[in-house]
Amino acid sequence: MKKVLFLILVFLITFLIYYFNIDKKIYYVSIGDFLANGINNEEKIDNNYSDNIKNKYNKKLKNYVNYSYIDDYRVMDLINDINYNKQVTYGDLEYKIQNLLIKANLLTLSIGMNDLIYKKNIDYDYVDNLLEDIENLLILIRKYNKDKIYFLGFYDIINNESIIKYANKKLYNICNKNKIKFVDISELNKYIENGYPTNEGYLYITNQINFTK
Repeated sequence: MKKVLFLILVFLITFLIYYFNIDKKIYYVSIGDFLANGINNEEKIDNNYSDNIKNKYNKKLKNYVNYSYIDDYRVMDLINDINYNKQVTYGDLEYKIQNLLIKANLLTLSIGMNDLIYKKNIDYDYVDNLLEDIENLLILIRKYNKDKIYFLGFYDIINNESIIKYANKKLYNICNKNKIKFVDISELNKYIENGYPTNEGYLYITNQINFTK
């Protein structure tokens, strides 16, 4: 009996040592368009919301990868990149996007703005089709990642408040359906110059994303 109790005690001590020393740090991946990449008046800046988040949670991070583009990156581009498992270089390392999705225990997504910017005469049917593509994207991403995902909503870059409100309302429901946190950035227009966020705008986005919740 004493031997059994001793073995149980050893097991419990070993488990507690493992539990309190296990690597709990965050593998943060940011994927998206110019908002994730960061431009201000069409120039690359150093304080996009992704980098801001990396700096904000630096002590909790074990890795950070920013998979994003400035130029015309759209929803179907990201879907294709995932399906074909595109390779990306970040820093001195190379990654496959499917592997990034699997490893990330925190993921931020900003995609869809270019689909609005480069479309003339946007109507509700076009928005519905775009949101259908976004839902297909989120379903695809959920195949690889079961952890926390934050998806940025839209700000009114097209000067059509009713369309943007409609899109954000439906996007919110799509995110909830797929257990993804919808990030409301509709107030970003207070911090816009020439269509793009100012430094204060990127800080505003950063503050809308709270990993502790």
